[in-house]
Amino acid sequence: MKILFTGIGGSGVWTMRAEQVAATRAEWKAIPDASRRDAEGMDAVVIVKKIKDRSLSEMKAWGGPLVYDALDFWGQTRRLWRVGPRLRNLEDARTLAKPVLSRIDPDLVLCPTAQMASDLAPLGWPTRLYYHHYDPRLVPARRDDGRIRKRVIYHGRVGHLGIWHVFVWLSCRAHGVDFATCNGPQPLPSDVMFAARRASPWISRRWKSNIKAAIALRMGLPFVAWPEAGYVETHPTALWFKTPLQMHRAIGAALEMEPGAPDDSFSVEKCAKSLEATIEEMLRSRMDLEPQELRSR
Repeated sequence: MKILFTGIGGSGVWTMRAEQVAATRAEWKAIPDASRRDAEGMDAVVIVKKIKDRSLSEMKAWGGPLVYDALDFWGQTRRLWRVGPRLRNLEDARTLAKPVLSRIDPDLVLCPTAQMASDLAPLGWPTRLYYHHYDPRLVPARRDDGRIRKRVIYHGRVGHLGIWHVFVWLSCRAHGVDFATCNGPQPLPSDVMFAARRASPWISRRWKSNIKAAIALRMGLPFVAWPEAGYVETHPTALWFKTPLQMHRAIGAALEMEPGAPDDSFSVEKCAKSLEATIEEMLRSRMDLEPQELRSR
């Protein structure tokens, strides 16, 4: 099966959901702003996150099945208070998603959480679950790296923590351990992984991906997190919190836990295999439907 991944290149989402996934199969390719010629001979096109009007027109002119990877399709503003009041419930979120899906009009929508797939299904486009993989460049780090004190890490943009940055720093200080932030393919050697999001916006609680849980599992680290759907669905032993006190107690419990074995459940290879099966199912369904459509004319 030949798949073309396209969209607006250059982002972290593009690197992981297009380039890294495409690299797992010789017959898959990732081309930003692809043309109709790029799509010739492909069995399906996966549009990743966002696509320019010209490229979208080219894909529609191509005429084959379009799959939309809807990961983080909404504006990822750092000033969450500007969008929060408009995203207070499911109705608001569907109102945000509907014009995006109407513009692309895909044959299938890929969602990074089961909750998102359920939330979007009533809009009329078929939805399927497609979890996020950890970066294939990630190598589970040794813990005996010369550190005397234990370390809790947050992996991601530190600005996303908001006030939780203060709370987790104070908690780690009280527990007598270090707190550090990092980003990039390889997290720092550590003993506990922490995840939270400032203001815990409604849409993020249900539609943001499982990537931090995937990283924690791959590193074999105890995971302390605000219970977003992507984490709850994928991490079986995480310690959850919703208040600073709950967070402090969870960090204390995590520091007492033994590290687990590195878990590759969300490797790029396994996620690509899941995607392949999903698209194959869609293509079979289209083949079954087309003769019926012809008979009904």
